Amino acid sequence: MMKALGLSLLCLLLWPEPTEAQFPRVCCTVEGILSKQCCPALGSDPANVCGTLSGRGGCSTIQVDNKPWGGPYRLRNVDDRERWPTKFFNQTCRCTGNFAGFDCGQCKFGWTGPNCDQRKAPVVRKNIHSLTAEELQEFLDVLDLAKTTTHPDYVIATQHWLGLLGPNGTEPQVANISIYDFFVWQHYYSVRDTLLGPGRPFKAIDFSHKGPAFITWHRYHLLSLERELQRLSGNENFAVPYWNFATGQSECDVCTDSLLGGRDPADSSLISSQSRFSRWAVVCNSLDDYNRLVTLCNGTDEGRIQRGIMERSNTSLPTMNDVRSCLNLREFDSPPYFTNSTFSFRNALEGYDKPDGELDESVANLHNLVHSFLNGTSALPHSAANDPIFLVLHAFTDAVFDEWMKRFVPSNTSFPDEMAPIGHNRDYNMVPFFPPITNDEIYVASEQLGYSYAIALDDADGGATVLMLGSTLGGAFIGLMVLLLLLALYLRQRRNRGFEPLIKAEFTNKKYTEEA
Repeated sequence: MMKALGLSLLCLLLWPEPTEAQFPRVCCTVEGILSKQCCPALGSDPANVCGTLSGRGGCSTIQVDNKPWGGPYRLRNVDDRERWPTKFFNQTCRCTGNFAGFDCGQCKFGWTGPNCDQRKAPVVRKNIHSLTAEELQEFLDVLDLAKTTTHPDYVIATQHWLGLLGPNGTEPQVANISIYDFFVWQHYYSVRDTLLGPGRPFKAIDFSHKGPAFITWHRYHLLSLERELQRLSGNENFAVPYWNFATGQSECDVCTDSLLGGRDPADSSLISSQSRFSRWAVVCNSLDDYNRLVTLCNGTDEGRIQRGIMERSNTSLPTMNDVRSCLNLREFDSPPYFTNSTFSFRNALEGYDKPDGELDESVANLHNLVHSFLNGTSALPHSAANDPIFLVLHAFTDAVFDEWMKRFVPSNTSFPDEMAPIGHNRDYNMVPFFPPITNDEIYVASEQLGYSYAIALDDADGGATVLMLGSTLGGAFIGLMVLLLLLALYLRQRRNRGFEPLIKAEFTNKKYTEEA
C-alpha cells in the first residue's frame, strides 16, 4: 500500500503536459521562425509570456536527449526530426505545477479548475460494442465534426526545415488543417522518409514504430486527439472507445454501416455509401510523390479510404490466447530494441514477434496483423490513421499495455535510455509533438494520465489461472485426504497385528542416479 502511494506521488510530480504537433499558429511567423522561440503570451497582455504574470510558467531552453541511438539510421544533421524540435524552435514555454500547453493555458491531463488544482476522475474507455446508443452517436458525430473543423491552435509545415520560410525567406510554409487530419498528419510525419534530395529518400527511419516508443508514441497520439474531441463535443468525460480485435474471426466486426463503415457492394475496396465514412477524404497518402518533390504532405484531399483491396487467404484476427501470451512477457523490451528483439513485450504487442516472444519474421502478429488484415489504407503506416478504425484499434493495443503495466509495475529504467533506434530512447522528445514531451513521461499507468479502461484482461487470463490452480489444489487436497485415511487404517492394523511392511522391499545402498 505504501509503495503504491509512493508511486502515485512520484507520478504526480512527473505528470506529462498536454502537447500537440506540429507548431502553434501564433509562433509560425517570420519573426518566430527566425528567432526559434515559441513562447507566446497567455491572453491579451503581451507581457504575460507563458502566463508568467500569474505564475503559470516561463520561457525556457528546450532540453534534448544526447545519448547515442542505435538502429539503421546512421546519418547526422540531415533530418529535421533529429534532436527534436530544435531544428525549428529551441525555446518554448515550460509550465509550472499542473499547468500545461504551448502557452501554459491548459491543465495537465487528469486535472481541472481555474488553477488546475482539482483532481479529475479518469474518463473511462469502453468497448465500442458496449456503448449505449447515445454514446455511440456522440462518438461518430464528434469524429465527423473533427474531420471538418479547422484546428484552432496548430498548423502543419508543408516544407522541411531548410525551406520553411519559402524561396524568398518571407513566407512561412505552413497550412491550416482539420483536427482529425492533423491527427493523421502527425502519424505520417513520424514515419516519413528522410528527404536527401529529389527521388533520394532514406527509408530506414521511423519515430513511432519498430522500437520502444511504439507504445508511448501511440498512447500520447491517441490521448491528444481524445482531448481535442472532448473540447469539440463540450463533454470533458468523453472517451475514445476501444475495439477488442482479439476475436480470432475472419471478418471485421466493426466494419458495419452502423459503426465504422461496411463494404461498398459496388466496389469492395471502398466503404459503403450508407456510412458517413465513405465521404472521408484521405490525406498524406502519396509518400513517393513527396519524396520525388522533396516536400511534405500539405493536408490536401488524396482520394477515399480503402479496405481489403487485396484478397486475404485464410487470414484471421488475433485471439485472446495471443493477448494472454503477450501479457506473460516480463521484459518491456530487449536489445537491440528493434524488430528483431526477442521475448520483448513491446515487440510481441507490435507484432514482429510471435505472441509468446519468439521471433518469426515470416508472419505478422497482434497489432501488425490487424493492420494487414484490414488492408488498404490501414496497411500503409504513413496513411493508416486516415481510417477511423485506427483509433479503436490503438485504444485496445494501449489497453493491453496498460494491463501489462498493472501486472509488472515496471520502473522507468525498464525503458531503454540509449541505443534504441532514433526517437526511441527514454528521454527523446517524441516526434512531432510540441511542446516537446519525452517517452519517459508517458511510460506510466493510464490513471496517471487521466483515463482508464472498462476491460477485464486480467480476468480473461487470471480467471483461468485461478480456476486451474483451484482445480489442482482441490485434487491435491482430495489425494492427501485419501493418503491420510490409508495411513490411519495402516496404523490401526499395525497396532492390532504388529508391524508388517506394506511392500516387501529389498534396500540397496546405490543412489537413485546410479546405474542399478
